[in-house]
Amino acid sequence: MAGPEDKAPPSDKAPPERAMRVRDVMSRQVYTVSPTDTAQSVARLMKETGVGALPVEVPGVGTILGIVTDRDILVSVVAQALSTSTAVFEFMTVAAESCEEGDSILLAAQKMHDLKIRQLVVVDEKRHAAGIIALADIVRVSPELGELVLEGMSRQREPEDQQLEGMSPCPA
Repeated sequence: MAGPEDKAPPSDKAPPERAMRVRDVMSRQVYTVSPTDTAQSVARLMKETGVGALPVEVPGVGTILGIVTDRDILVSVVAQALSTSTAVFEFMTVAAESCEEGDSILLAAQKMHDLKIRQLVVVDEKRHAAGIIALADIVRVSPELGELVLEGMSRQREPEDQQLEGMSPCPA
């Protein structure tokens, strides 16, 4: 006959990705840019800091207006042959998606999956940038969640993302 000591205690612990918070995995060192900075200065900062996305903030106030990514520079400036002196506000993503430090990484991953994005700006209660959480941060602590984000990003791609302009698709 089994006694109480033979029974495994019920688990009250949530899965790691439910218990882990954005603050536990985000990059705290966040560089920001102004909407009047140029594409070239932003690209230079990205190269120097090794980041691919920078929050755009109101100078002197710190409120986040949007985000600019290396892809934004490539697609909106370089591919359209705009000047490298083009101001960030002309090609940034306005009202960048964000999350809060206390959010679960599951919630952040779900948001990335649904929006087909690789990073979220982490904001504090004043909507100032507190950090960035990227797909790579999530993969580091939960490869399964990372796979789900990537799965969402690969679904329902727009036709212009599937083939290069001026090129026809390969015959089946």
